[in-house]
Amino acid sequence: MGSPVLGIDLGTTNSVVAVARGGRVEVLPDAEGNKLFPSVVSFHPTGSVLAGYPARERRLVDAANTVYSIKRLIGRPYRSEEVRRARERFPFAFQEGPTGGPLVVARGETYTLPEISAFVLRGVRAQAEEALREPCRRAVVTVPANFNELQRSATKAAGRVAGLEVLRILNEPTAAALAYGCGANNKRERVAVYDLGGGTFDLTILDLAGDVFEVVATAGDTFLGGDDIDVLIADEMVAALLAQHRYDARGDLQAYERLRAAGEWAKCQLSGTDDVELTVEEVGYASGGSSIDLRFSLSRAHLEAVAGPLITRTFDVCEEAMRTAGLRPTQIDQVILVGGSSRMPSVRRMVADYFGREPLASIDPDLVVAQGAAIQGASLAAQPEAAASDGATAIGRVALRKMPKVSLPAQEALKAGPAFQPKRVPTPRVETQRPAPPAMGNTLDVDALDLLPLDEETTGLHGATIELDALQDLERPANDDRAVDLDQDPVLDTIALPPTAMAPLLLDVTPQTLRIETVAGYTEVIIERNAAIPVEQSRIFITSQDFQDSVRARVCQGESRKLVENQELGAVELTQLNRTPRGKTKIEVTFVMDADGTLQVRAKDIATGAEQSIRIDLVGAVQPDEIARMQQRQQALVG
Repeated sequence: MGSPVLGIDLGTTNSVVAVARGGRVEVLPDAEGNKLFPSVVSFHPTGSVLAGYPARERRLVDAANTVYSIKRLIGRPYRSEEVRRARERFPFAFQEGPTGGPLVVARGETYTLPEISAFVLRGVRAQAEEALREPCRRAVVTVPANFNELQRSATKAAGRVAGLEVLRILNEPTAAALAYGCGANNKRERVAVYDLGGGTFDLTILDLAGDVFEVVATAGDTFLGGDDIDVLIADEMVAALLAQHRYDARGDLQAYERLRAAGEWAKCQLSGTDDVELTVEEVGYASGGSSIDLRFSLSRAHLEAVAGPLITRTFDVCEEAMRTAGLRPTQIDQVILVGGSSRMPSVRRMVADYFGREPLASIDPDLVVAQGAAIQGASLAAQPEAAASDGATAIGRVALRKMPKVSLPAQEALKAGPAFQPKRVPTPRVETQRPAPPAMGNTLDVDALDLLPLDEETTGLHGATIELDALQDLERPANDDRAVDLDQDPVLDTIALPPTAMAPLLLDVTPQTLRIETVAGYTEVIIERNAAIPVEQSRIFITSQDFQDSVRARVCQGESRKLVENQELGAVELTQLNRTPRGKTKIEVTFVMDADGTLQVRAKDIATGAEQSIRIDLVGAVQPDEIARMQQRQQALVG
């Protein structure tokens, strides 16, 4: 029997680890009984590295060397808007890494963001091993549903650096639905998961039927969460400090960090009380050297007024998901609250008003995702190793079935000269679950780049056929269609695990459109947003130069036709092509998105049938040779 499979919710503010054993799914506490592990890493003057509660305490005295909320930035290029905003707000320093990703600078050393997350995961793993009294090397790790390929890859890399084999990257909303036992009554139901955490928000709509969990649509904002509310409260405290002492804490990063921490504490208290008063001692010092203390009071009503615009933004995201799914809020059967920020009474009221029903919140919203991940981990641990089909990760047995080729009107022949204006024709709608990607309607210069789309024929997989063999159905406790022990406290931190192996069929979707660069900074769609995964899509391209033996194009995610307006993932390089006049070599580019959202790319020379070697260099990704080096550094720093 192998080691237990942990369920880990790697959160922006806190992380949680759970495991399924003894017929229960339980969250594993530390030696003091704490079930939340702060996602904070501090680099101590002695050279050691702290994670969790000791690191969070140092945030108050050494903000420049204490790193937090890194989940918001993982997998993002250094020059992205999100990283630019973070550099302005966070007290610790960043610099651009050799692969284009951000590096954290602490005590003269640089660290990749996956390495920072790995310190947290290593601490969580140590907490689990202490609780279970056995080694833990395998895990299911959750991510927001709208995480892109870079962010998922970076999370996997963090797990490897922490010494974990990540069996599955699981969407947080799907994990929450698993924990609540949705779909247990074998009736089809639509479930919306409202996930408002410390740094991110997403709304995911699932269509459940028995043990089939299909994501219909997802939308989100990875820069919207409790951290933003903390900043608003801190700004209120800055104003109060100015009024009381004429002292501006914004000029002192350490002082401002203490106000943010106090604001977070006040926010949490106001979920259970109407008013809170606090004193922050020695925020700064007056000209004579005497200390400046802040006395501050905050009411729940005022907090709700301040945070109201941010909470309202979450419902813009909800509307986006509803439009994608073709549903209205009243057509949702169940609503699940996830994330610590969903504890705010105003959030619960607004969610109930929007959906026209009270949301489910009987399981602790801070713990529910890790518990769902542990259920999925138990399922994977109980199954024999299943080989993936066509490069897709299997849940049970996953079989991808190709759709027939679709013939499209031929593209106008290439003309001689430095540029041409191809005649664009609309791409016909394919009679499958999802429409074929639309053709671009722009005039493009072909000399600058290597690939042109060929619209003579398009191949692709617009869905997946999934077959499950020899997997038992989920048994649930009698008179309990939610698989939750409702006889316990109103908010649960331990839930029941059915006695038989659970094997849910998880059908997720791509959070954003996957594209490839073509000409003049424009892109062509390969896999559409909200396409059911696992999925495989192919497009055929032609070379744009005479006798070229390789091509290189950038891959991105996003909804714009312009490359610069999307999230660049990296570069695809195809080598050893047949040397022919331009337009004669046809290259079939195939994107394969497996069951946990990991992207693979391959190419084939149509004339010879030979598979060509390709390489994806993810922007900011951790290279394989770096992982071993980071593992060694972590072992030296934290033991």
